[in-house]
Amino acid sequence: MATILCYGDSLTWGSVPNGGRYPKHLRWPTILNELLGKHHQVINFGLPGRTTIWNDPFLEGRNGLSYLQAALETFGPVDILIIMLGTNDLKRYFNVGAYEAAKGVEKLIEKSKMPNNHGFPHPRCVVIAPPNILSPTGAMAENFDGAIEKSQHFHHYYQDIAVHNKCLFLNAAGILQPSTIDGVHLDTQANAQLAQAILTLIKDKL
Repeated sequence: MATILCYGDSLTWGSVPNGGRYPKHLRWPTILNELLGKHHQVINFGLPGRTTIWNDPFLEGRNGLSYLQAALETFGPVDILIIMLGTNDLKRYFNVGAYEAAKGVEKLIEKSKMPNNHGFPHPRCVVIAPPNILSPTGAMAENFDGAIEKSQHFHHYYQDIAVHNKCLFLNAAGILQPSTIDGVHLDTQANAQLAQAILTLIKDKL
């Protein structure tokens, strides 16, 4: 039995475009668990607004680096750690781009390899470059001002980080795009597509 920890933001948590949360069976970590079979455990540890390493002045507890070690100990031993973060890093008040987001992911990878008090082995890391941001609508349009172009560079920098750190890599933008309803979050089809792509990537590694 493998334990797979999905460490992400609202795209992992299961945000419905323009508000709400999908029921469990429509979120990609749950779909992945169904595809893998009940003998494996896929844990959804997504949190809306989570960043790689940045402290959000308007949302408490969103710094991904601050909570990763606790998550790995809480759910450990973790066999595979799936990291899909960076979309929220592109909010305009952080004033960073895809390169900095990728470097933030690298800090998370490094954190996952740090010794722990329980003798847990280090998890195998899967780095997922988030999907490109489309034209954000509503309240998100202001938050993600300038983020559309920045997000188009996710795959390049994330792949470099993944290769350098010997991680598995998936470019989400190559298989899906966000809902046109809000330009950021995933519809049900995209959740299913992502789960299937991750299955293909990891099934031989379990």
